[in-house]
Amino acid sequence: MPQSLEELAGFAMIGFDRETPFIRRLLERFPAFPCERRAFRPDSDLAQLGAIRAGFGIGVCQSALAARDPRLVRVLRGEFSVQMDTWVAMHEDLRASARCAATFAAQVAGLRGYAEGA
Repeated sequence: MPQSLEELAGFAMIGFDRETPFIRRLLERFPAFPCERRAFRPDSDLAQLGAIRAGFGIGVCQSALAARDPRLVRVLRGEFSVQMDTWVAMHEDLRASARCAATFAAQVAGLRGYAEGA
């Protein structure tokens, strides 16, 4: 189990193939994150999560998502953590619809529970 970002270089990594603006910002924040050792490089988050679950290597996913799978172990808790904002939006023309308002409220409650680890 790696004890630092630098030690990750000795492990098989699961990660992106193309650098998006988000990935570039992440790499600026964590310059020691090893990109050259990616053993599996899908741009799909679902494919990456599947590879993580299959034990293909070490990868990045939402901690609330990983916490639901007892087979996954968090690595570098104190050294690598990314906070992400979540926004829920509804078109203004739909606000008067009781069905849309109920669906919106349920989505907000569900996402809040997920984000808070419920």
